[in-house]
Amino acid sequence: MMTQPRRRPIVALGTTTLALALARCEDGGDSNSGTGSSPTLSAPGIVEPNSSSPIGDNQPTLTVTNVTVSTGAAPTYTFQVATDQSFGSTVAQASGIIQGSGQTSWEVSQALGEGAYFWRARGEASGAAGPFSAVAQFAILAVGGGPGETVVVFDDLTDGSTLATDREGGSFTPQGWRVNNNVDFLRYEVPTVENGYVQWQNVGLTPRGANDASHMLFGMWDPTAGAYTRNAFRVHVQKLWPNPHNAPFIRFRWISQGREADTGSNFTNWNPGQAYTWRVDWGPSDGANAARVFLDGVEIMTIGYNRPYQPRTHYIELGVQARHESVIDATYRNFIVVRR
Repeated sequence: MMTQPRRRPIVALGTTTLALALARCEDGGDSNSGTGSSPTLSAPGIVEPNSSSPIGDNQPTLTVTNVTVSTGAAPTYTFQVATDQSFGSTVAQASGIIQGSGQTSWEVSQALGEGAYFWRARGEASGAAGPFSAVAQFAILAVGGGPGETVVVFDDLTDGSTLATDREGGSFTPQGWRVNNNVDFLRYEVPTVENGYVQWQNVGLTPRGANDASHMLFGMWDPTAGAYTRNAFRVHVQKLWPNPHNAPFIRFRWISQGREADTGSNFTNWNPGQAYTWRVDWGPSDGANAARVFLDGVEIMTIGYNRPYQPRTHYIELGVQARHESVIDATYRNFIVVRR
């Protein structure tokens, strides 16, 4: 006799039971598993750039801190650049940027013209978009300078090379040229700039120097006019800190044709992760001559001088060779010399 297969009993499903079963099938599983919920994302934080002081790089790299995702999914990023803070005039944009380690960056994909720009970013994961970051800014100084200006040197220092005419030590990083020892320096010999400015950016500045010799950020002088410490055209910017130093803690010395003037600022609240834009500007001003130092677009020191700055041979140095006081851990980039 053949054995008949056992048949499972048919159970009638009530209306409510059937609806639940169908819902589970549509969701791809148990509705309590959470697999159908969208993730939430935090806003990224602005790292750099975020300054109104112009830079020479017309395709800057924009960097944010990474977002957090509630589901742990790996996010991608969207970056936007516009000429207005409401982003009604977007000039560059990219999506699907893969997250980096701790921070995520995007190099603007097209050359931008001279002017002011605003940018922001957000994260996206599993079809959900997080909130945009705060709006940051940067400004572009077009190659050739502004009206009546000529770029003498532009050295971005982020590609592993330099246009400096002399160099001691330091190392190249993606963020720029880094000072490793107090003797490290970059020297640029340029045609005499009687009226113009020097601008650069630093990251890695801390409230206290790495050692007691870490002071000298920038210098200018004329090697035909004597030793650096007695030079008739000596200019420098020093960064100091309280205890054991006395105020002021940023010191600006201007010597033109042997006549010295000094001034300072007491700012000490440095953040090593922030990019600071320095600008040393000199030349005729309101019928006289003035030398000024700007930090992130804000004028922090001014000196009036009577004798024109006319070195026969014009050296400009990041760190100063003769002093052996370069600021360890300071990283330089976007160095530019402009003549008016």
